[in-house]
Amino acid sequence: MSADAPLIDLAKEADFALGAAQVRPSSREVAVAGRTVTLEPRVMQVLVALAQARGAVVSRDVLIARCWAGVVVGEDAIQRCIGKLRKIGETAGPFEIETLNRIGYRLRIGAQSDAGEAARAPVLGRLAVLPFDYLSADPEMAFLGDSVADEILEAIARRSTIKAIGRTSSFQFRGADKIVARIKQDLGATHVLDGSVRRAGDTLRISAHLMDLSDQSMMWSDRFDGTMNAIFALQDEVAAATVAALKGRFDARGRPRAAAPQTLALIARMRDAVGYPIGAASAAALAEIAALAREAGDDPEALGHLALAYATARWSVEPEHEPQLRDAAASFAAQALDRDSGNGAAHKALFLLSPPIGAFDVVERRLLQARDAAPQDGEIAWSLYYHYLSVGRTEDSFAAAEEAYRVDPLRPPNALGYANALYTAGRGHEAVSLMQRCLDRWPKDPLVYAVTLWTAMSEGESALVDRLLTTDHRARFGAAAQRMIEPALFAVEALRKPRGEACEAAMQRLTAAVAAKRSPFGLIGLCARLGADLNALYDIVDQCDFTALRAAAAPATPLNGVIHLFLRVNARLRQSPRFVSLCGRVGLVAYWRAEGRWPDCVNDIAPHYDFREQADRVWAERDA
Repeated sequence: MSADAPLIDLAKEADFALGAAQVRPSSREVAVAGRTVTLEPRVMQVLVALAQARGAVVSRDVLIARCWAGVVVGEDAIQRCIGKLRKIGETAGPFEIETLNRIGYRLRIGAQSDAGEAARAPVLGRLAVLPFDYLSADPEMAFLGDSVADEILEAIARRSTIKAIGRTSSFQFRGADKIVARIKQDLGATHVLDGSVRRAGDTLRISAHLMDLSDQSMMWSDRFDGTMNAIFALQDEVAAATVAALKGRFDARGRPRAAAPQTLALIARMRDAVGYPIGAASAAALAEIAALAREAGDDPEALGHLALAYATARWSVEPEHEPQLRDAAASFAAQALDRDSGNGAAHKALFLLSPPIGAFDVVERRLLQARDAAPQDGEIAWSLYYHYLSVGRTEDSFAAAEEAYRVDPLRPPNALGYANALYTAGRGHEAVSLMQRCLDRWPKDPLVYAVTLWTAMSEGESALVDRLLTTDHRARFGAAAQRMIEPALFAVEALRKPRGEACEAAMQRLTAAVAAKRSPFGLIGLCARLGADLNALYDIVDQCDFTALRAAAAPATPLNGVIHLFLRVNARLRQSPRFVSLCGRVGLVAYWRAEGRWPDCVNDIAPHYDFREQADRVWAERDA
């Protein structure tokens, strides 16, 4: 194996068998004989590198390139990983690692002399469902290709044991862009389901085929004939056949659906009306949503998507219109969940309606409900990443970000969230590298631009910062996007100024934000990072009125949320006991006490003060 082989991205690696063991890279688990062991990310990367060598020797240079991104590390770092893997091999028995002095390492499975076949065999794999081609002449029904594939993907993701890649990522490959090599590389897919739809009057024909990407062989190909009114049953047949071919299990019991096939057209139009990035809803899109509301009927999927459309649109309307959209989103979500308690879109809508602070326990229960209903939904996994980071559970946040990226790697928030999780975990080089790829793929996305700029500055990537600042970003982004990126621009410009001047400007800006009752968390972290006197900083923070942020009418963008309290670069903010008082005022102390889970920063803070003792004091004084 060459040292030029790509860096191992655990979120994109397919599960595989290793003798009697099952290895799940994306969750960092090795399961054998009823026992599951969770590995550290680097240890799992080394195991994957050795397994992918298929019994060949892997040199130290290759391991460094594939597991440490080429950063020079000592022999002890590699030996530590090898030692942990050997301990698992010795206790569980499925494999052993052989050291060849001055050459490298080789993975062996039990007494076998060649680990190739077992390491190569996937367990179920990762499936990409591509948008089906619509081959009939009536353009008004062209949505059927996407809708049929979407329903098949939803059935497989929610009702089977197959790991399916999310719609946002897989549906980027359509028509001439259905190139096997790109799908395999960009999505980390092991199998692809593709097909076509033809319609003649009320008659419908769905043709589908399943391909193994390892050798581009066809696993099965079939056609399914029926009527438009039986379209949901036809889609279930395709889903069941796909799952069977991949040796998975499929729950044949479908969700409650209306019989009318025009529901598919309605959902397709809703997806187009309001989408990512947040803040993209135009007046025309809002009018389209209102028209769709009159057509939704009783179909829970349509009602759920309608709730999600209204909840998303709240981010971009004038404040006086927000209550109307919020009430509509809540109403449609309730109707959807009344008909289908597992409706993922409705659960996501309710999450978006949650206030930014003060209801962390409610938000968590809502998200866990949504995850139980749709365990392979990348948007829900991203929401859990953001929630866990907001409450200081950085390890749980990393796992959720990794899962979101594995499920839907070409959805911009998922890629950014995973990059930020890498940075928070101290893997800055990998984070910046992923963000640069995001920027190349989505050059006009304001969140991608802002987060990449801020992270590059934090990581000391001055050349990248210079390139981003000299780009005419204001010409690329509209007014709503300008408001989104402005905090990042201010932070980067402040970090490039002399420390005293920058700190004074940031403190003045924070004072103005507090007076205007705006969300101040990003500025609080920036002031601490710039070296502000912590007592002076917390004197300003004590004047913050968080009442508005406790209301559902207070959407806060990811760039300025509570997550700033727990970012790695804002560690100095947490060195004052007054940090715990701030956490108490936004509802975090109540959440930690209720859940019995404390933030992961407790041990880091220990040299400065006793975090739990301070939290108990804050809790005792809450009614004083």
